[in-house]
Amino acid sequence: MSEKENPSTPNRPLSNAAKYTLLFASWVFLSAISFYLGMNLIQNDGTALVLKDTAKAGNANPSVVEASTPSLGTPSEMETKENGENQTNSDSPEESVELPGFVPDENVSFRSSAWSTDWTAMKKTVHLYNEIHPFIYTMKGGLSNNGELISSWSSSSRKERVQELRALNPKVKIIPTIFRWENPKEKIQENIGMGGRNDIRDHHIQVIVNEIMTYGYDGIDIDYEGMSCDKKEKFEEFFVLLAREVHKKGKLISVAVHPKTPAEKSKKKELQCRGLSKPIALDFRENWRGPTTHDYAFLAKHADRVKIMAYELHPRKYHNPGPGPQAPNVWLKDIITYAKKRVPTHKLYMAIPTYGYDWALNCKASAKAIYHSDAQRIKAGTHKNRQPTDINRILNEENKVASWRNLSKFSDIHKNRAYEDPSLWYTSGGCDRVAFYMNRRAFEEKMNLLRKYDLGGFSFWQLVTDNDPEINVYLSKLVQGQLPPVEKAKEEEEPKEETVLPANESKDALKVSESKSKTKTKKF
Repeated sequence: MSEKENPSTPNRPLSNAAKYTLLFASWVFLSAISFYLGMNLIQNDGTALVLKDTAKAGNANPSVVEASTPSLGTPSEMETKENGENQTNSDSPEESVELPGFVPDENVSFRSSAWSTDWTAMKKTVHLYNEIHPFIYTMKGGLSNNGELISSWSSSSRKERVQELRALNPKVKIIPTIFRWENPKEKIQENIGMGGRNDIRDHHIQVIVNEIMTYGYDGIDIDYEGMSCDKKEKFEEFFVLLAREVHKKGKLISVAVHPKTPAEKSKKKELQCRGLSKPIALDFRENWRGPTTHDYAFLAKHADRVKIMAYELHPRKYHNPGPGPQAPNVWLKDIITYAKKRVPTHKLYMAIPTYGYDWALNCKASAKAIYHSDAQRIKAGTHKNRQPTDINRILNEENKVASWRNLSKFSDIHKNRAYEDPSLWYTSGGCDRVAFYMNRRAFEEKMNLLRKYDLGGFSFWQLVTDNDPEINVYLSKLVQGQLPPVEKAKEEEEPKEETVLPANESKDALKVSESKSKTKTKKF
């Protein structure tokens, strides 16, 4: 019998060398098991798939910096929802999107387009648009520029997402936007040749053209906002040169411009702006730094699309003119009156907001952006739903108007007007409030107006997953050319100054909606 078999033989202790050998072997074995399990998780668990992309392709254009998170401001300055729901996370698992059951008609006379920072929304609804503007570029630099760009999509994402959008809608035109709003920390200077820096301007143009060609875009959308009047001529020089280079490549160029409405003939003036070769003709009412630099007629000669940002009639940042809708038809008509005389209608698009604002009526509280889900939340409590919204009538009928100081002092601007935009009147936290928002009914009325005047199309600011889903039903008919015709405006017809609510309008139109929740707010 061997020593191992003899129970009476004492066990000999292991040497130190043997102990270390055994420990090392165990560590190697456990590490191998962990590695094997980890690799299986990476391959099988959708939430870990992002680890496969750690070795990314280099940026095809070194003049474009990849930004992990875009900088967002107000709706007119690149705003999304305050809670960030509409911002997409590039590391989140990708959702599969089914192909639509129809093919959009690229020959429709009235085209559907949208700006968007929401990749999920773009994927899900790209089949409803003839044109998509991914809102992904801005200028590198703040108070000075070097011609280079920043993109919120990585180089690999730009390639992959363009391919994915085209797979979902082969006929869509992908025209990304370059955005910059002038403010105390960010300027549009050297990129358009200010200060004699034509070298930086030319580099900026080349960077833009390189991006278009590298990623197979159908063109580029220029959204340079809030420029001071001294930049008008330099911006025009830049735009002419850029348009020439873009068109050489067989691509499209779009420009986003500030809204303008006709000035009264007796009040037409000229603006003497330092640095310009000639004064600016103020044949429009909006005499501030943004509109003064956007000459519709000049830009229309070189652009394929002129997209008027028709929103922020009642901006939340300013006390004047107080609560109201962002793009009522009465205002759109004035914008159309001015624009149609300066822009060929097939190039002219009206940009419509998908958001609204929720205003305090009798307390000190900031207005806040409101989207479809916010409107549904308010509707779940006690409220009054008004559509059309006749503010003067509401002021005459409600018994708490005396305390609505944030609205009543601006009541004159709403006189004799009925807005197609819906509104919700409710109380929250001891404060009476009103929320103006967008729904399908209001959207259809706006679209009928634009089609009546034979505009080239509309653009949404902006396409988000939280838009009223009923609007998508309308858009599916629009892009397939299935909408019933509208009566066209006569050539000599000009939009009226205001929309008057018929005197026999029934009070039943201003009904109180039923409560949909156990949690109720105080009724007023």
